[in-house]
Amino acid sequence: MQESFAVFITKISLYPTIVFTGLVMFVTLYWVVSLLGMADMDTVDLGDSGADVDVSNLSSTGFFTGLMLKFGLYGVPLIIILTLVSLIGWILSYLYTSLLHQYFDAGILYYVFGTGALLLVLVVSMWLTGVIISPIRKNIAKIPKRNAISNIGKTAIVRTLSVTDKHGEAQLNDGGAGLILKIRPSMPDSQLKQGDKVVLVEYLQEANAYRVAPVKDE
Repeated sequence: MQESFAVFITKISLYPTIVFTGLVMFVTLYWVVSLLGMADMDTVDLGDSGADVDVSNLSSTGFFTGLMLKFGLYGVPLIIILTLVSLIGWILSYLYTSLLHQYFDAGILYYVFGTGALLLVLVVSMWLTGVIISPIRKNIAKIPKRNAISNIGKTAIVRTLSVTDKHGEAQLNDGGAGLILKIRPSMPDSQLKQGDKVVLVEYLQEANAYRVAPVKDE
């Protein structure tokens, strides 16, 4: 048992699997930090729900953005995309390391074939992630915009440690499991913290966030 575990650790530490092992560790840490309320999830906003996005010209949007559009990596929180790419890439690169990479020594072929496998696995992982999140993105796009406006005037509870003009989340009791909303302070000198009650005063459509004001205790 200990020997098998040692072999497993060795394999996930080999190139190119080590790259995806590091990514999996990063997203795992991010999820833990997010659950503790120390970070919020963002959405990759590359177009209006992706329905009318032109992906035929990468140069018009920048190579990286265009590449994400090509694979359909938009319309959902970025951390979900990174998580799927990391997990799929880790599994594929682990299989490569276990089945094929062992036949190369530590010479130049080891790194040449390893780098080729890394690029191939990354492309396949991005493609599969795009396929997986496609129905999720479509369902998000069907959510009526008026739902966001209807939350104006409601009271929510801050769940992140702080709220700034770039970061912050609050939980709104909707009668069900609750909604996690991105929030921004209405006043630049606001010192909102975890557990504070806030009222949603304005919906920022471009940022998909709400301006909030603190609720004063009576």
